[in-house]
Amino acid sequence: MFWIKFILISAILLVVLLLGVEFSTLHTDPVTVNYLLGTTTQPLSLVVVSAFATGAFVTALIGIFVVLPLRWQVAHLRQTLSTKDQEISLLVRKAGRDAR
Repeated sequence: MFWIKFILISAILLVVLLLGVEFSTLHTDPVTVNYLLGTTTQPLSLVVVSAFATGAFVTALIGIFVVLPLRWQVAHLRQTLSTKDQEISLLVRKAGRDAR
């Protein structure tokens, strides 16, 4: 199962890389980008790839600082719930023995 995922992800990344190379060779026209502190002229492909990389980076930061702590909290709460369920079942069995 691991190899199938690995091959599938590798194939998808290869297709994305090939499409990126094709895009960058077709769109070399210079465009003007206005920043807060000034302007610059860059090839369109570089601007698009930079915007994509920045979006991926911001998404990764959100995943690291927002989603991962929530997943850890859920795992901790599930472990606590499992422990409490075990305690409850032990008390129920003990109460059943004491009632007789």
